[in-house]
Parts: sequence; structure tokens; C-alpha cells
Amino acid sequence: MSAKTKIIIDTDPGIDDAIALFMAMADSDLEIIGMTAVNGNVGVDKAEYNIRRLCDFAWHTDIPVYKGCDRPLKRTILNAEWIHGSDGLAGLDFGTPDNKKEEENAVDFIIRSLMKSPEKEISLLAIGPLTNIATVFLKEPKTVSRIRELIIMGGAFCEDGPRGNATPYAEFNMLADPHAAQIVFDMAERVTVIPMEVGMQAVADKAFIEKMRDLNTRCGTISADLLDATAKTLSAHLAKLSKDGIAPETGTSLYDPCAVGCLIRPALFSGRYGTVLVNTDPDSEKFGMTTFEEGSKRNCLVTHKVDKEAFKEMLLSYLAALP
Repeated sequence: MSAKTKIIIDTDPGIDDAIALFMAMADSDLEIIGMTAVNGNVGVDKAEYNIRRLCDFAWHTDIPVYKGCDRPLKRTILNAEWIHGSDGLAGLDFGTPDNKKEEENAVDFIIRSLMKSPEKEISLLAIGPLTNIATVFLKEPKTVSRIRELIIMGGAFCEDGPRGNATPYAEFNMLADPHAAQIVFDMAERVTVIPMEVGMQAVADKAFIEKMRDLNTRCGTISADLLDATAKTLSAHLAKLSKDGIAPETGTSLYDPCAVGCLIRPALFSGRYGTVLVNTDPDSEKFGMTTFEEGSKRNCLVTHKVDKEAFKEMLLSYLAALP
């Protein structure tokens, strides 16, 4: 029997985060040694609470949950509650979690876990802004070489038309903390990036959402409800977003689940190696924009395509595996 893949998930639930966490918890080959909350879609207190709600809902209360950074490194706080709801989970009933948060800070937990474990044993999955990860790197640079793999959901690299979902240029996770993102891309040794356009390829249309419901599982049904709620919220704003030059979005793109999918079955994704740069100039209209360069460092695999049908079937199988 092969050893399980040990991971730490850094997240800011968040609707697509919730589905990603369900997917990860359903994989028996993953050992989630902890989940860490970061300010992003919602404030860090809500994000930490939501992680515990989701773990409790999926009967995985044994996963320790840690609260991390409550604000970006330099910029003002940016949240996305207008999309995800004031509670981050569209106001749906996930109940009150029985599991308690850990007292240790998320940054210290990540450092401790990486430094005490064998080198290249633990992977990091970052599906929110990169504030926690950058803070780890700055506080203890030795952690960088100890990471097995860092998978990031973030950025947008489309060359034609609108490229961002937060501004015409920037994807939300990058815009929420561009300075942290640039630190991570500068320091990390091995990074796989799942950008916005890959998540938009794996869109959950109405037929797929009904397949989620047809699983007749709690996590499948509530995942469908989450996607329906987001699509309804965004539908009222599509005309304005298009006028503002924001990339077209229906609310059913599977951004964060794609990051989990890339960890589990990387063969479904294709990309190219190079260097990622982030615009950190707050006075620029392109603040938070990511660009890709073929360069000597070549430490980033930026994916650009996913076998969407195979990925979505995999997602259904994992949602079916949860009670």
C-alpha cells in the first residue's frame, strides 16, 4: 500500500472552496494534516468558522483547523461577500460545528509541520489569497525547500479579452494580496498554478448540477445548492460586470475544485513552465494582474487546459463517496 499524500489546505471559504474541501476530504489517498484560514472571500474569523462547519458537515471533525492572517501584507482588506454571502456560504444551513479551532496560529502551524516532517513530505494547497504562505516564507525561509509541492488557485493569463474576475486585469486571490503573491512566486521552488481560465473551462452547467443532486448525498446536494445560489447572485450583475470589462462568469466555475483535482490527478491538466509576475503597484489599473514569462527560473507550471469532462466525473465520484 502506497503512503498517503500529506497536505495542508490554506483556504477562505467561500463557495467553490467548500466544494473543493469536500472533494479533498473524500479522497482516501490524502492525509489532510490541517486546514488553515486566511482573509479572502470573507474575513478570517468567518473563514476559520466555515472550515469547521464544512468539516463537521462532511463528518471529518478530526482535521485540525487554524486561524491565520486577518489582513493582506500591505494593501487594504478586500473581501467578496457580495458573491459568497455575508457568511461566505450563501446563507445555507451547515449547522453549528462541534469541533473547536486550534489555539496555535496558522502560520506557526505550517512552519512547525514543515520543519518537523521529512523534507518534501508535505504539499500545500492554497485556494485563497497567499498571505499565510508568504508570511510562512518570510518568517522561516527554510520551509521553502521542505515543501513537496505548492498548488495555487489564482491568477489569470488570458491574452485576448477580459482576464480578471475582480477587475478587468486581476483575479480575486491575486488582487486580495498581490504583495504576498509576488513573494510566494519569487521564493517557491516548485509551484503549480491553476488560473481562473482553467476553472472557467470546468463550468458546472445546469445538467451537471442536477447530477450533483442525483447523488442523494448531503455534500452533493448542498454543493448543488451553493452553485445555484452563486449563479442567482451573479445573474443580476452580469450586465454591469460586462460593461466594466470583467471576464464573463456565471457563478458555476469550479475554480478551487480544479486545484484539488490537479493535486489528485495531474494528468488531467496541461500547462507550461516559466515565471509568474504580479503587479504590486497600487496606483496601476493593472494592480494584482499576473503575467507569465518564459524565464531561467522556470519554477512555475501554469496550467492552461483541463480535461473538463473527466474532471467533472471525478468530482461527482468524490461527492458520492461522502455520506
